This record gives sequence, C-alpha cells and structure tokens, in this order.
Amino acid sequence: MLVAMARRVSMASLREEQVARRAGILVWFQSLVILLLLIWISEDYNNNQYFQGWASQYLGGFAFLLNGSGAAFYAGIMVSILVFRTLPNTLAERARRRRQQALGQKLRREEPVLVSPET
Repeated sequence: MLVAMARRVSMASLREEQVARRAGILVWFQSLVILLLLIWISEDYNNNQYFQGWASQYLGGFAFLLNGSGAAFYAGIMVSILVFRTLPNTLAERARRRRQQALGQKLRREEPVLVSPET
C-alpha cells in the first residue's frame, strides 16, 4: 500500500513544482496589477468629464464598465477563483500533510523496544 502512495522525487520534478508555484504567484500578482489599473481608470472616469464624454461617444453601452462596475466584476471573479479553486487545494494539501505527520508519529510510537534479558 505504501508503494502505491510513494512518489518518485527527482530534481526535475522538484524544479517543475517550483516553476509551477512561481507561475501561480506571478499570475496572482498580474491580476492584482490589472485590478489596480481598473480602479485607477474608474476613478479617472468618475472625475473627468472629458473622459466621460469620450467614453459615451466611442464606447456607447460599454461605458458603464468604467464607473467602477468593471473593477468590481473583476474583483469578484478574482475572489471566486481564490475561494473555489485555490483555497480548497491549499486546505487539502495541509490536511494531507497533517495526516502524514500523524501517521509518522504513530509509526514511531509503535516501534518495538529491545530489552536485554539480563535486566
């Protein structure tokens, strides 16, 4: 049973995990930068009459996205991805590590103790 659960660990697999982790961090950082830019654009739109006129003339019905609705929608998508995708994976990984630690401690406690017959 332990053989089926064992995983082959090599430098290549560790490097792949490290690259995947860094890519995930980079994606979240880029998403945060995009959200900040959307907030900046919506603030500029709310305080600039010329920008509002330009948006109503050239964007038509999509101009409502510039008043903060687009930023709120994007933030909602980011939060839902975090809650429904990333967070359960993180919690499952923590639970798996705790089970492995508990199993390791249980095996250590059940090791036989050798006692010399002279005592």
